[in-house]
Amino acid sequence: MSAPNESVAGIAARPSVTIKDIAKALNLSHTTISRALADHPKISEATKASVRQMAQQMGYVANGLARNIRGMNSLVIGLIIPDIQNDFYASIAKIVADAATGQGFQLALSITEDNSERELKDLRAFIVSRAAGIIVTPTSEPKAETLALLQGVPAVQLVRQVPDIHKEVVAIDDEAAVRAATMHLINYGHRRIAYVGTTTDFSCGIDRLAGFDSAMRENALDPKLAVVGLPRPEFAQHAVHRLMTLAEPPTGLVIGSSSLTIGALKALRSIRLSCPGDVSVVGYGDPDWFGLVGEGLTTVSLPVQAMGNYLISLLLAKIKDNQPSESISRVASRFPATLTIRGSTKLLA
Repeated sequence: MSAPNESVAGIAARPSVTIKDIAKALNLSHTTISRALADHPKISEATKASVRQMAQQMGYVANGLARNIRGMNSLVIGLIIPDIQNDFYASIAKIVADAATGQGFQLALSITEDNSERELKDLRAFIVSRAAGIIVTPTSEPKAETLALLQGVPAVQLVRQVPDIHKEVVAIDDEAAVRAATMHLINYGHRRIAYVGTTTDFSCGIDRLAGFDSAMRENALDPKLAVVGLPRPEFAQHAVHRLMTLAEPPTGLVIGSSSLTIGALKALRSIRLSCPGDVSVVGYGDPDWFGLVGEGLTTVSLPVQAMGNYLISLLLAKIKDNQPSESISRVASRFPATLTIRGSTKLLA
């Protein structure tokens, strides 16, 4: 069965794939394909495995409502994000929902918690409901079926860029943002600076770490106090607790995510340390309550409104022009962040 599998690269994955398409690709009868997908006992396990693999690679959705999607799109836009408690994603969701409603669309929301199985399950649901377009902040390793399904609909990546998702990206200039945050502490006289950031499994995590690393190295400082993990408060709480209980703790902290900023502040409170009294802190994101932390939290303020407006405008243009595939794949539109200086950072004597 190797020859049919080798031809998959030339097949444009699409939600309108039928059993007959899979049968043609594998040179089998459509009855055999139907029985294999239904786990019929008379079909060999080897054939079932080949059929399932081909169905996944071609983007087959086992529901008649998903067929002919391009000609029967609903007025639903799917938004797939990892975390609704993150202020950035919550704000983006509101901007997108308001704009979509103004254009006669409805927003359907998926919260993946960075779980690729959940990402696929929710994407399937959007495809079956004939979503007109998809906005996705992808997990680090999307399933092959996820990649195939996204190819068949107008879609845009948000914040994170997965090379195998050949869709335009709307992102933050993360490297420049974290570099500016780090340079702020360096200019304030700090030399022992730690970074707590998002895992480098994500493109944004790579960029943010690069910003910290470049600022430190260009000033002849050691960037070894850099730790990365999933963007969850619990990770940051543990990391900051460990960093601040070292024999020589850092005098400055740069945090690389809104959720991680929450965890960092919880850690400092738990060990009765203050900022900037014991350590200067630069957060990430700027929800309203950041201004209420002590004398206010110095932070990387994100261009949420500009990004949200551009994001939905871009997707609506693709939906209107019926463009499931990108004419220029992997293009990234990067928005600059700004450093908002408040009372959580101080000059070292």
